[in-house]
Amino acid sequence: MISLLKGIDVPMGFKLSTVALCAASVVLLSGCGDKAPEKVEVADYVATNRGYVKSPEVTSVAVTAAGELLVTGAALPEARVRLTSPSGQAYGVTAGSDGRFQASLPQMSGGSFYDLAMETEGRLMRAEGRLFVPPASDIGAPPRSVLLRPGASALPLWPQAGLIAVVDYDAGGAMAVSGRTDPGIMVDVEIDGQPALEVRSGENGVYTAALPVRGGLRSGTVTIGIRARDRFETRQVSLRQPSTEGATLMGVAWYVDWAISGGGLQTTVVF
Repeated sequence: MISLLKGIDVPMGFKLSTVALCAASVVLLSGCGDKAPEKVEVADYVATNRGYVKSPEVTSVAVTAAGELLVTGAALPEARVRLTSPSGQAYGVTAGSDGRFQASLPQMSGGSFYDLAMETEGRLMRAEGRLFVPPASDIGAPPRSVLLRPGASALPLWPQAGLIAVVDYDAGGAMAVSGRTDPGIMVDVEIDGQPALEVRSGENGVYTAALPVRGGLRSGTVTIGIRARDRFETRQVSLRQPSTEGATLMGVAWYVDWAISGGGLQTTVVF
């Protein structure tokens, strides 16, 4: 095992954002190599003739008896919502008067990816990030769905997510972790058994934390530890150098390698 914690300084190029989202804090990951941090092109709120409008979002994912994904989310009232697969196949639904929408989507072998957008005032407003759902068949348990975000830590969408639900890293040496606990409490983060930092969970219990890794990431494994009140959880993460996109099940975790618009690949590990 390698030790990644040489100090608690945030390395050059590792930019921290304080965008107010449902999670406690959001970290922007660096791009691959020496490239600048990925710039997220869609904002959480967009100015329209109606004022500042929140972009559409996925709130939950379930599996139907037919084996499809039932995606529930929020958009503008009666807005036209579009979910698009990587192959370009689009599925459209109309949000209700309360803005709530549901769409039944086919599952893809090896994991499902969908981009979300809605049409408002003649323009297409894209959601932040991309939905990923591992293959799932149990209609009694929500799948481990996450919102993949370019240049930022992914957000766990399933309510049973653990203290360590998702870990993100990239070839530029950036790393972040997110999970779910009680709302509004302090969360202590450890790297290879050493205290690293402390963050607070959001109102929905989700936290995100930028891991202060100095000197970049190298191939091997790193152990992440999270403590919240009387709960403590550890996970080992294998640091890989993928060359192509894809999702692979390794033990109990899905390693999702996906391209970001600034170039290179970002890896999201879903536990």
